[in-house]
Amino acid sequence: MSYELLTFAELSARFSSLRQAPLGDRRAPHKPLLILLMLSRYQRRNFHSLLFEEAQDKLEGLLFEFGPPSRSINVLDPFWRLQNDGVWKVEDASGARVAETVDPPAATTLVDNTARGNFVPEIAATLQKQRAYIPRLVRELLTAHFPSTLHADICAAVGLELDNALQDVATEQRLVREAEFRPRIIRAYEYRCAVTGWDLRVGNIEVGLEAAHIKWHSAGGPSVETNGIALNSLHHKLFDLGAFTLSLGDGPPNILVSREVNGGDYARQLLIDLHRKPIRQPQDPAWIPDAAFVKWHHEEVFKGPARA
Repeated sequence: MSYELLTFAELSARFSSLRQAPLGDRRAPHKPLLILLMLSRYQRRNFHSLLFEEAQDKLEGLLFEFGPPSRSINVLDPFWRLQNDGVWKVEDASGARVAETVDPPAATTLVDNTARGNFVPEIAATLQKQRAYIPRLVRELLTAHFPSTLHADICAAVGLELDNALQDVATEQRLVREAEFRPRIIRAYEYRCAVTGWDLRVGNIEVGLEAAHIKWHSAGGPSVETNGIALNSLHHKLFDLGAFTLSLGDGPPNILVSREVNGGDYARQLLIDLHRKPIRQPQDPAWIPDAAFVKWHHEEVFKGPARA
């Protein structure tokens, strides 16, 4: 059976309106990560459906690395409920529906029925014929749900090839967004990393100094001084990965390093030995990180608990 192909605008609209549980400020990257996992198969011309057992194994790893650490890892819900968004179908080995329910059946039911998921036919047909749409969809999903520091790592983890065009667009989007935010944050911290003091220049050019959102921009975090901190590029990525966070309380926060962080002498020098040490304060006390944004980072990003 042939299906009428979708335009990219129609395809984009389907994936940009994913239903998510009413979590308020809390992150819910489960469905986007599952979609990215399936898009990686299509990019490699593997159009076969994804077995639930395979999805369970891979998605659990992705959620551990890139999902919110404060909640249990749930693969069953996104695998089943993605059907409600009109982009996904779950069938048994014979091509029949596994169950006629909105709520997911037991995981054992999916395993016993050799359940598998795939894009609905019109989306599958479009992506098979218009494979150039795949990196564009990837770009939109990553931008909507994750900070730019993690895009390459997520693509590598799901098996997507991050081509030069995608990298260039991601960089362009980040530069546009930071056009005003970065200079304000860098100036607030007097042109040095708030964690390490990094302030390297070549002539008058700053090297490797970035402005990090404490509450991610993709999660609705505002581009204001109290939601920003100046970090070198390495510690910016470590911050977005949840390797460290900031303490809550009155006055300038301290650095809290996760127990998940490990490494040798150089890793200890770069991060582990900074545990419990205060950040370098912004020049105006009114710009000290807001507790509400720090609390969000604790709950949605930090791979706690902190080290002893």
